[in-house]
Amino acid sequence: MLFNEAKFIGDVMYKLHPEDVFPLCNLGSSDEDLAKHRQPWIDEYIFKPAREKGYKVINVDIKEHEGVDLVGDVTNPKFMEKLKNIGFKSVICSNLLEHVPEKSRKEICDSLSELIPENGYFFISGPYKFPYHPDPIDTMFRPNIEEMVSLFPNTTIVESSIITSNDHRKPIELAKNIARIFMPFYKPKEWLFFPRQFPWLFRNYKATCIILQN
Repeated sequence: MLFNEAKFIGDVMYKLHPEDVFPLCNLGSSDEDLAKHRQPWIDEYIFKPAREKGYKVINVDIKEHEGVDLVGDVTNPKFMEKLKNIGFKSVICSNLLEHVPEKSRKEICDSLSELIPENGYFFISGPYKFPYHPDPIDTMFRPNIEEMVSLFPNTTIVESSIITSNDHRKPIELAKNIARIFMPFYKPKEWLFFPRQFPWLFRNYKATCIILQN
């Protein structure tokens, strides 16, 4: 998640009435190291304020990681029943939909539409202008605002934006990325994709962010 992406989502989230937002389902949460250390702005703007205010956030992922509260597939009816019993008011799903096949993407969004009650919220984001980044796949799904909203029919747009970020071009980050060229021995499978990513060292990244109300 980009710095400005996290800030945009957090700013909107904490302007809303907390009883309409929490409990919050953090779908595709990955391991807690991502939000707290590798991309600490995620925790700073989105999850830390919830902890400090005592609001409930449940981390959900299809794979077991440190910090994941519930492991399961939201397209599985039995797991969905388990989630429904928690009584979520909203869901955040960030940078997940480009990593699943098209058929699964629709199923995931349909499941989330079932999970969130009337007046609840969807905090959805993903890459718009961004390099190829498999985890374990990248379908190159790069929706604009209208395309992202279309995945959640019968919802109302609260806020939406195409976020621009150049964090990866700050001197220290740029130096790290350039040095990566000369380190094929470090995570060699990832290094094979580097030629496709190299031009992006000199471009801005962009993300599509939408906040919808059910």
